[in-house]
Amino acid sequence: MRESTRPLSVEREVTELRKVPLNVLDLATREAGASNADAVAGSIRLAQVAESLGFHRFWVAEHHGMPAVASSAPAVLIAGIAARTERIRVGSGGVMLPNHAPLVVAEQFGTLRALYGDRIDLGIGRAPGTDPATASALRRSTDALGAEDFPQQLLDLLGFFSGGFGPNDPMAGLRAVPGLGDEPRVWLLGSSGYSAQVAAALGLPFAFAHHFAGEHTEEALALYREKFQPSAALEAPHAMIAVTVLAADDPDEVHRQSLPAMISFLQMRRGLKPEPVTVEDAVAYEFSRLELDFIAQRTARQAFGTPDVVRDRLASLLASTCADELMLASGAAEADARARSLELTAQLFA
Repeated sequence: MRESTRPLSVEREVTELRKVPLNVLDLATREAGASNADAVAGSIRLAQVAESLGFHRFWVAEHHGMPAVASSAPAVLIAGIAARTERIRVGSGGVMLPNHAPLVVAEQFGTLRALYGDRIDLGIGRAPGTDPATASALRRSTDALGAEDFPQQLLDLLGFFSGGFGPNDPMAGLRAVPGLGDEPRVWLLGSSGYSAQVAAALGLPFAFAHHFAGEHTEEALALYREKFQPSAALEAPHAMIAVTVLAADDPDEVHRQSLPAMISFLQMRRGLKPEPVTVEDAVAYEFSRLELDFIAQRTARQAFGTPDVVRDRLASLLASTCADELMLASGAAEADARARSLELTAQLFA
């Protein structure tokens, strides 16, 4: 494991960039005027592009009630993607465990592993991935789950895969079928020191959401490595960071493709659930000074630009975080631009 404080020269940074596995995080984005069928078909096509370019993992995120996002059922979407790819690992980035009974998640991902073998990853998060009303509908309860509930939920989930319940555990008599003996590679996702400590205590690989919590990345990863306890799943800490990437040959195209997502961010900040925005409408939008400042802050530590700029941004992130893997969340609005961004970024890692 590389030490997080070791300085690297520019040449060393680029060399390290080429050693790091590259992955994709997708939301099955629905473009303006398109259908949900178009969105999930686009996610499958992007996974096929990623596989052809040598990417290691393709994960889909759980979101609910968002008109522009069709990835509300990760297990179902993973099945469709895995059926239409051959080698790339497919998983969740992630399943929001408070929304689901651990037994159901174990059965779903046990079934996926029975179908597709050791290509399935199960990334687990503790955020609801939606608004409080939708979260209540998912849980069929108005009771909010606090942070103290999550570790037990996670232990229950792991227990259903391994059968590792004690004799006095209320889950001891239950069995996940499929599930028991069909454990996928389990990751813990997070955007804070709390999740980093849970991952460390359980000896799990940790994926940090740098793409929306970039100001805490180095601190959280340092905490994860400091507190890590070896487990049957993992002998040494293994960390991945998710970063928003938009690579294009033309800086103007980078700007155009980035604008719809920026408008969506602004609308979500106001508590809205944004509809898809066309590139043309986004270009015509008049941003206020406050909005421009928010966008600048939001993208300061992400990787938007021509390949040279993206290379330098990613190399800098690897130097400061010593991440073992990179997960790329696309910042591009249109499917062709997302595929081209992957192609250009893959070339940096060749």
